[in-house]
Amino acid sequence: MAATNLTEVVLLACGSFNPITNMHLRMFELARDHLEDTGHYTVVKGIISPVGDAYKKKGLIEVDHRLEMASLAADTSDWITVDPWESLQPEWVETAKVVRHHYEELLASEQNKDAVDSVKYAKKRRIEEKSTTCTTPRASISPNLRKIALKLKQKKVIELKGEQYIIKTTSSFRNYTTRFNVGQEFEEFTKGLDNRRLKSLVTWKGNKLVCEQTGEKNNRGWAHWIEDDKLHLDLYCDGEVCSQVFKKKGCE
Repeated sequence: MAATNLTEVVLLACGSFNPITNMHLRMFELARDHLEDTGHYTVVKGIISPVGDAYKKKGLIEVDHRLEMASLAADTSDWITVDPWESLQPEWVETAKVVRHHYEELLASEQNKDAVDSVKYAKKRRIEEKSTTCTTPRASISPNLRKIALKLKQKKVIELKGEQYIIKTTSSFRNYTTRFNVGQEFEEFTKGLDNRRLKSLVTWKGNKLVCEQTGEKNNRGWAHWIEDDKLHLDLYCDGEVCSQVFKKKGCE
C-alpha cells in the first residue's frame, strides 16, 4: 500500500559549479532515489545554488557564466532549478544562511499558495451567489526576487523561419522560448516564468507585434515594436505594465 503521509523534501546543493557537470545533476537523482526508496519521503524540488564571486576561489569564473551554464544544464529537468540568490550577494554567504533563506522562501511560498487557494474559493462562491465577475488580486513578489530581476541582463533574439516566429529570451537566471504563427491561436506554457498555461494569439497592430493571452489573469499579454533602432517590449497584466528596451548587439 502506498504511503499517504510522506514527508516532502527539497534538495539544496551549494557550491562553485565551476563548471557544472553531469555528476552534479546525477547526485540530485541519486539522493532523490535513496530518499524515496525508504518509503518515508517524497522529493518535490531540487535547487542548485552557485556561490558568488565574493567567494574568491582560485580559478573561479564569473558568476554570470556559471549561472548561465547551470541554467542550460538544468533546462530539461522538470524538478531541478537554478537559484541565483546566493550568487548575487555582495559578500560570501555561509551555507547555513543559504539554507535558512530557502527555508523562509518555501514557507512564504506555501503561505501565498494557501492565500491564493482561499481567494479562488471565495471568488467562485461570489460568482455563484451574485453572478458577477471578480478580479483575482495580484500575488505579491518577494523583495529578493525584485532584486534579482533588477540586476538581470537579458538578451532577446527574434527569428522568422518560414511563417513561424521564434522569440528567445535568455539571462543568467532563466531562459524562455516561444514559437508562434501570426494570427493563429496556440497553447502556451510559461515554464520558468510564472508556470501558467495560456491560450495566446499574436497579431500585427500597426507596427507592433501584439500578443493577447487568455488564462487566470485578466488583460494579459505583450507588445514588441522597433523604434529609434531599438526593440521595445511592453508586458502587461491586470492593469500593470512593465516596459523594456533592448539595444542591438554591438551598439552603445
